[in-house]
Amino acid sequence: MRQFLKSTFLFLLPILVLGILAEFLLRHIPNDYELKSNYLKVHTSEIAVLFLGSSHAFYGINPAVVKEKSFNAAYVSQSLDLDDDILEKYDTNWKSLKFIVVPISYFSLYSSLRHNDESWRLKNYAIYCGIEATDDVFNHFEIFGQFEQNMDKLYLYYIKKNSLLTSSYLGWGEHKTMMDKVAFLNSGTIAAKRHTGINEEYFAKNKVVLERIISFAKQRNIQVLFYTPPAYKTYFEHLDVKQLNQTVHLMTDLAAHCKNVTYVNLLRDNSFDISDFHDADHLNKLGAKKLSVMLDGVIQKINLQNK
Repeated sequence: MRQFLKSTFLFLLPILVLGILAEFLLRHIPNDYELKSNYLKVHTSEIAVLFLGSSHAFYGINPAVVKEKSFNAAYVSQSLDLDDDILEKYDTNWKSLKFIVVPISYFSLYSSLRHNDESWRLKNYAIYCGIEATDDVFNHFEIFGQFEQNMDKLYLYYIKKNSLLTSSYLGWGEHKTMMDKVAFLNSGTIAAKRHTGINEEYFAKNKVVLERIISFAKQRNIQVLFYTPPAYKTYFEHLDVKQLNQTVHLMTDLAAHCKNVTYVNLLRDNSFDISDFHDADHLNKLGAKKLSVMLDGVIQKINLQNK
């Protein structure tokens, strides 16, 4: 028995060492989650306008063109419950915060990162942001993530010496590539289909999350600006009417009954044309500047009304 245990240990030892080494190397690759977390640890008390949300905000909001000190804490597939987690994590540090700005996209009320195909991203909130987004022990280690993705990261960073950061210092994600026209036009129907799915359980849970965010803000005399981001026609023309109307109705109702809430629906806003989009539902650099300036204008208007 002793010999068996010894043989087993000797067999497993190299695997254990390789696992620990891989974990160490993966955690020391600079990433967007860590960048955003580090910024918030230092600058939370200085932020006047906080942008939250999914990729529609991550790629769509450039804080550098907003008049007041702001930060983009959004990220790809970040759902409303994680937005709420970020607010709660820095609970007492939002000393200068005047506005919380959250996108309410077509899919926002019907999904959660904790329960979709991209739930593997939860480990990043646990490891790099100090947010207990999951109680799955495997989601607290890099090595239990997607194997091919991890190998690519190790190769690109340590061998090719490439940066894997896609976020600016202020949290904005700029698309570095362009899509060809055919792929662009097809992206609308593909994304619309992927984002469609009426789940009343998620809707009810996300409504509670929105109410928590509104209450959090009200207690601290903070305004909440919800917006439905702009999209190209090949996206919004393929959306389910019931799902879209249910979203718009709820947001309009919240704005009507909560004094610290404003809602603007920019989904079909004709200020945006094809030159503003990376794909049918994500803005490019030009579109991000346009949306950021537009929302900043709404913020300034609310400030004037509240004086």
